[in-house]
Amino acid sequence: MGLTLWPVPGKAKSKLICNAFAAGAPKSAKGSVFFGTEGVMSAFQKAKAKAAAGQEPFFYLDNSYFDKHRGIYFRVTKNALQVDPRGRVSTGERFDRLGVPIKAWRDPLGEDTLLCPQSDDFMKSTLGLKDYDWTREVRSIINTYDRPDLPVRVRHWNRDKLKAAVVLEHELPHCRLVISHSSSASITALLEGVPSISTGPTAAAYHLTGPLTRESFIDPPKPSYEDRYQFASVLADNQFTLSEFSTGVAWKWLEKQ
Repeated sequence: MGLTLWPVPGKAKSKLICNAFAAGAPKSAKGSVFFGTEGVMSAFQKAKAKAAAGQEPFFYLDNSYFDKHRGIYFRVTKNALQVDPRGRVSTGERFDRLGVPIKAWRDPLGEDTLLCPQSDDFMKSTLGLKDYDWTREVRSIINTYDRPDLPVRVRHWNRDKLKAAVVLEHELPHCRLVISHSSSASITALLEGVPSISTGPTAAAYHLTGPLTRESFIDPPKPSYEDRYQFASVLADNQFTLSEFSTGVAWKWLEKQ
């Protein structure tokens, strides 16, 4: 049957990246390919169901795991939204080439907990959660912890990812904790020395920081440098340039997983 591409309608970038990925595919490749799911929610949910039933895989493409490399690298996972780092070992070569520093935990940290929601379209189209208000739910959970001395603020979603990254950079000095569902903001915070928690089990960082609990909210986890380095290295192994997509480098990597 081959590959079926499902770029976001009207998004030239989505089509370009899906085509580049397909160009490097072996002739035997089959399954559905997505870069974003807006406008193709039904196709994506059906593709996930087929993968769960063992019928055929889907491939999910998105921007780099690292904010400063958006537009240069694009991540890819088979039958998942983000890579699961558990049990994976990396040499660190690809991460080292990125030149992304892993900073010591900030001391002192700021006072605020920063919530970083993702778009309603992502929550609805990609996760299939219609009418789900992540920010309201997380605030409700935090309220049960009865810690009014730990203030909570929101960095609202911004379609312009470069501007969103700049806002986050300015916010981090004021933060004691960053919380997102599966945003790269959580990864950025971890590497910048600010604790973070990803609430979504599909998030790569979820497996490093654990879920949101009363304990992790009051005393946020601080993984070791070694754990953060290995985590970031696994992420770097699973993202590629457009050239690496079109020449089959990404496919060779996926076939080894």
